Amino acid sequence: MGVKGRLKDMGLVDIIQIFNAERKTVAIHLGSEMGYGRVYIKSGNLVHSSYREFSGPEALYMLLAWKDGEFEVEPEACAPEVSINEPPEALILEGLRRLDEAARGRGGDAGAYVGDMESIRLINRLLELGILEKF
Repeated sequence: MGVKGRLKDMGLVDIIQIFNAERKTVAIHLGSEMGYGRVYIKSGNLVHSSYREFSGPEALYMLLAWKDGEFEVEPEACAPEVSINEPPEALILEGLRRLDEAARGRGGDAGAYVGDMESIRLINRLLELGILEKF
């Protein structure tokens, strides 16, 4: 049996951390006014993510930015492919680096991965979780 909920009550970062700690294999289906995405976890490790035409880390960075929407967890779901090989912590840090570059207007590829609204949502979520700190 799966779990359903709203991202405003439990964000994607929290969901990933729970299944990572429990070493579970699941698919997380996400939906909002911004579209539909999926994140696959195998034995606690992120293995694939898809959103719009993106897959892998790029898709995950966009989905992490969602502040609201619905999620549904499908237990024991197999990923259609492996597009992620990094640990969750590394992906979060890389997402922050890209968001920082985009915010500073240094060009780079950050804008191609996370839109302005997604950037703001991800930064706010990471502030809430205590991963980032305001000065």
